[in-house]
Amino acid sequence: MINKEQFLSATINQISQVYSGKDHHCRCGCGGEYVATSFMEDPRSDVNDSLVAKRLARAKRLIESGAVVEYGDTYVNIETGDNKALTFYFDEIKK
Repeated sequence: MINKEQFLSATINQISQVYSGKDHHCRCGCGGEYVATSFMEDPRSDVNDSLVAKRLARAKRLIESGAVVEYGDTYVNIETGDNKALTFYFDEIKK
């Protein structure tokens, strides 16, 4: 399981994609959008490393400010307010 320290030191080359949208909702994409990194094995959405880097910096600031966070085996979900979230995925990285 990914922990707080690992996430706070994460860089985009460890992240396959980021979801931005409704929290407490399915992650099929109907409630938000996905952005992939150039490090993802088979991207299924737009690739934009600079946008992922900006969202990662925002997520780290939110965590340091006490945001509600769920740490999973391959993802980290950060509540951003008003039933919105950023979810970072750490799977499907190119070998």
